[in-house]
Amino acid sequence: MAGLTGEQVAAALGDLVSPVDVGAITGDFAAYMARTFRQAVASGIWGWFDDDLAFTRPWGFDLDEVGVPVVVWQGGQDRMVPFAHGQWLATHVPGARPRLLTEEGHLSIAVASFGEIVDDLLANPPPVGQ
Repeated sequence: MAGLTGEQVAAALGDLVSPVDVGAITGDFAAYMARTFRQAVASGIWGWFDDDLAFTRPWGFDLDEVGVPVVVWQGGQDRMVPFAHGQWLATHVPGARPRLLTEEGHLSIAVASFGEIVDDLLANPPPVGQ
């Protein structure tokens, strides 16, 4: 990942990306991803390692304590996070608004829905002081 180029991102991710995600990893988005991967490992793998450990440990709060607006964006073609996990989160975070798009993947959902995601964030900010 330390020397990754935009043209290499999809191949480097291998089976972690579905065909719809591979289709999204092009041009400026692919270059951005390569740049962020290079930065992520510039000081070693320990930040990435820490993220992976977070999957296996408590987060330090219960989901039923979440009191700010939450939208769960999840793609049905996501090979990194199971679709069922997005469904589960959407039902376990109080007031969560699910955006479960069966035709999207882990990355393609952000590319295809970027404007809608930003518009939603701007329209539903958390309460001041939270």
